Amino acid sequence: MSEAELSIELKLEILKEKHNQIYDILVENEIDCWLIFVRETEMSPDSIMELVVGNAVVLQSAFIFAIENNKLKKIAIVGNFDANAEKEKQIWDEVIGYTLGINELLQQTIERYNPNTIALDYSKDDVSADGLSYGMYLMLEEILHKFKERFVSAEAIIRALRGRKTKKELEFIIKACQITEEINKRTTTNLREGLSEFEIQKMFYESIEDANVGYAWQKHQNPMCDAGPNKEFGHITPQPNIYTKKGHTLHNDFGVKYHGYCSDLQRMWFFGKKEEVPNELNHAIKTIIQAIQLAADSIKPCLHGWEVDKLVRDFIKMRGYEEFKHSLGHQVGLKAHDGGVLMGPLWERYGGSPNLLLEEGQIFTIEPSIKTQNYGMVALEEMIIITKDGCEFLVPPLKDFIYIE
Repeated sequence: MSEAELSIELKLEILKEKHNQIYDILVENEIDCWLIFVRETEMSPDSIMELVVGNAVVLQSAFIFAIENNKLKKIAIVGNFDANAEKEKQIWDEVIGYTLGINELLQQTIERYNPNTIALDYSKDDVSADGLSYGMYLMLEEILHKFKERFVSAEAIIRALRGRKTKKELEFIIKACQITEEINKRTTTNLREGLSEFEIQKMFYESIEDANVGYAWQKHQNPMCDAGPNKEFGHITPQPNIYTKKGHTLHNDFGVKYHGYCSDLQRMWFFGKKEEVPNELNHAIKTIIQAIQLAADSIKPCLHGWEVDKLVRDFIKMRGYEEFKHSLGHQVGLKAHDGGVLMGPLWERYGGSPNLLLEEGQIFTIEPSIKTQNYGMVALEEMIIITKDGCEFLVPPLKDFIYIE
């Protein structure tokens, strides 16, 4: 099995860890019942299924987490072909299989608990919490027509569940970061002037295959490689006709997937000696490094995401640069962009995500960027976990260019 994938044993371990978090999250948000309602999840996935169910289903299925007498009850209502598999996992208090249809069983189960609130997986702002299709929502309105006035969004539940990393999740993400840095170091030994972005990406591919890990996002853009001053950073495939040159920089945005969990780091190289770095580039890289440290020193639970972003954004403008055209940082977990709280500005495109509060246990990137006048873009990206009193870097942050002499 690839190190990118979870074994059945590890998957069950994480499912149990996540299930253990659900009761407290429901109580915190004053929600009586959380209902995940899906069908044909290979075709139309709900991303929370990875964390609380762990496998795909074909027929209409309901996974219910309900509070009864201060205890969490967990019920799976699934098609007959899925019932035995759910029973074997031993994570449900009750598994109900059906042959003809789910409607009556789902209705009876909800009536049994008679919850005041039923949280469903829809959200305007958070893609990770918007897994319920409109068609399935309409179906629920029909099946549970007596309860439809009690429907609320499950975004707060999903945000907390994805964000609060368990011990095993943190272990896998740190390992993914370490492997990413090992591959960066291995590639550094083979870098030289005259290589194309395309050739450099192929070097990374070889190391990823050797490490037996997966790609944190789509392969043709991972890593993104940007050589020289004339290329804006972005989701752009490395090019076969852009080459590294003496006195130029090389930037990458790179992440791997280890046991299902992602890393997301950016690094920069300079082709030449440290004393040969132009003053403009020196000023830019120092600004980025100071900005990352400024963010890390300020991050703590109960800050709004936009507050950290604004602090760094204002610092970069104070240093004489235009503000970057993206958020300062996003959460990382099962996905490189894992939804939930965003450390970003209060722009329309980000909805309400930057106005949410940071929490202990969340893992974020910190990734400011600068556009220089003569040397292109300068950017680094680090990963941190929020602790009780602040945050910690998952791997040592870069403190300078990596030099290719």
